[in-house]
Amino acid sequence: MPGSRVLLVVTGSVAAYKACEVLRRLQDRGVEVRVAMTKNAGKFVSPLTFAALSGHRVLVNSFDDERPERIPHVRWAEESDTFCVVPASADFIAKMALGIADDFPSTLHLAFDGPVLVAPAMEDQMWQHPAVQENVDKLRARGVAIVQPTIGPLASGRHGPGRLAEPLNVVDAIMEVLIMEPAKRPLAGMQVLVSAGPTREHFDPVRVLTNPSTGRMGYAVAEAAVRLGADVVLVSGPTQVAEPFEVEIIRVTNAEEMRCEMLAHAALADVVVMAAAVSDFRPVAPVPEKLKKAAGDTMSWKVERTPDILEELRQLRGNRTLVGFAAETSNLEARSREKLDRKGCDLIVANLVGTGGTGFEVETNEVVILDRLGGNVTAGPALKADIATSILDAILEFRQRLGIASPEKAG
Repeated sequence: MPGSRVLLVVTGSVAAYKACEVLRRLQDRGVEVRVAMTKNAGKFVSPLTFAALSGHRVLVNSFDDERPERIPHVRWAEESDTFCVVPASADFIAKMALGIADDFPSTLHLAFDGPVLVAPAMEDQMWQHPAVQENVDKLRARGVAIVQPTIGPLASGRHGPGRLAEPLNVVDAIMEVLIMEPAKRPLAGMQVLVSAGPTREHFDPVRVLTNPSTGRMGYAVAEAAVRLGADVVLVSGPTQVAEPFEVEIIRVTNAEEMRCEMLAHAALADVVVMAAAVSDFRPVAPVPEKLKKAAGDTMSWKVERTPDILEELRQLRGNRTLVGFAAETSNLEARSREKLDRKGCDLIVANLVGTGGTGFEVETNEVVILDRLGGNVTAGPALKADIATSILDAILEFRQRLGIASPEKAG
């Protein structure tokens, strides 16, 4: 938020240079940034670079402070709104998890009493090491926001998880942390389960029955739910969408895998949003080897219906709010209202596909949100991120009409 003060800690990683872009993009959004660096970070990028970009003196050592009348790590902590480590090395993550304070940045961490964000960056084998994952889990359990590293090329030339998230994604995560005031977190204390993306039903190892869903809408709902304070589990079919910040992602391929994961996690959820475009059919007898072309111009496959995940979720619903999606090519509201009644959902989010600017494979959408109490809301045309917020607003309004309080308010 404009006028906010971010304390940016840069640690020893090849990705340290990307912190310069993070700093600049934060400034573009009206945020004041002050930088602290570990000694090893200075071997990748000079403190002078960050001093020039931020307009503030950069500290590596507590004894370098020009104002010794006030303890520097206490003063810096008091003068900052959030503590962000970008990039965060395995070493510094371990220090944070164990409470070690052997240099200025780690001492500053213990002195800071506010929201903390960590964006890890390291080689894949380091990131996947049990010790690192245990330390990350410790930080997450304390409420530290973790910007999940991505899969991509690494400094060693290897390809795998551990690459620092893109600077723009890191900045978006920092901005979300800055706005997370209680009044702006109406889903605080709630568990939200979301499905997203397509499913793939294999005929053979190289041929599949699928659909054009990109997963963007479901991912946007998951990301918006986190921003509004919920704990989110996202069950995702195959997609190329960037992983949302602070979301637990479970990856699946086919309808049966999605069914199992959704049913397994539904019991703890307050809200279930079934945004995935699940294949309606699957081959009866998929084969383990690629089928070769045979004589003739046709090939026949026998298919069968896939499980009705939404129907099974309805049977398990209890007090949780169940939200379905409907993609139609015509008679949108009438067909969606019929699906709402037939499936027994609380809400249906309906959109037309096959028209320009909405539905699959685009960044924008326009939806009609119907509920079983007669509610009818149109959202869009707008970016899917904005549509996601409208969907969650409709869910909250529906729950309020039923007198269902959030767990946090109920407690």
